[in-house]
Amino acid sequence: MIPADLALLPKAELHVHLEGALRPATMEEFISRSALPIPRSFTDLDSFVDMFGRVWATMNQPGDYARMVREYCEDAARAGIRYAEIELAPAGRPNGWQEAVDAATQQSDVVVRFTVGVPRTFPIEVGYALLEATRGIPDVIGIGLGGSENGYPPEAFAPLFDEARSRGLHCLPHAGEDAGPESVRGALDALRAERIQHGVRAVEDASLVAELAARRIPLAMCLHSNLRLGVVRSLDEHPIRELWQAGVLLSVNTDDPGYFGHDMIDEYREAGRLLDLDRSGYGQLALNSVEGSFAPKALKKQLKSEIAAWVSKE
Repeated sequence: MIPADLALLPKAELHVHLEGALRPATMEEFISRSALPIPRSFTDLDSFVDMFGRVWATMNQPGDYARMVREYCEDAARAGIRYAEIELAPAGRPNGWQEAVDAATQQSDVVVRFTVGVPRTFPIEVGYALLEATRGIPDVIGIGLGGSENGYPPEAFAPLFDEARSRGLHCLPHAGEDAGPESVRGALDALRAERIQHGVRAVEDASLVAELAARRIPLAMCLHSNLRLGVVRSLDEHPIRELWQAGVLLSVNTDDPGYFGHDMIDEYREAGRLLDLDRSGYGQLALNSVEGSFAPKALKKQLKSEIAAWVSKE
């Protein structure tokens, strides 16, 4: 049974793209700036990435990134998100990072940290430029790797991730979404991933699943994203149950809620249905999100205590 107070359960969001978290009205406003037509629909990951890129190109005016952070935090707070690690790539916007960070520091309901979103279909030099743009910004805590996986294996980005790690950044690439378990394996071995964004197709390799569980490598999964982009044919076929039962540290997240039309409450409700969660099970899912995060220790301790208090209201 879905708890009526699910929005009051404290949660962390570990897999969300700022440029993909637009409110519908904000997206339409940005799209209106383009002189070229921009599609409003997609059928798979490649067509989604194309649409995403076209909308991203319109986010070029002063204040855009501050606005997106502010609106994301307002929406996230209503869903009980208390801590978020947001991926973004404001390439070509000199003030993008500073706008985002300044806006985040003004939020009282959601603690925000950022990760560098590197597009794997671009030359690695773009990744280095994105990384360099964040030098000296303490609220940037990680580096990601996104986009279509097929033809762009993680191994090619090992030098970039080595450089990011030397700067104290955490490594959390996308893997195992539209490519198989070999993508997850490459992210673990070549990039030394501390968390995998998606990781759905790890389920195809039992030894890999066992390793993820034993090493407590978090998978930041996105149920509705996987459905909308054709990673799974239906949510009932989603491998979250197998991975959960295998002991993998799973969280659920929104990914690009502005495009997929689902918020964190929708993700929790669907996870609850698929995993047959009771109140303590929902609490465990929230604990996983905190445990799989890079939040400060004091904040983790506080959130875990508040989650326990929510569970105890049963």
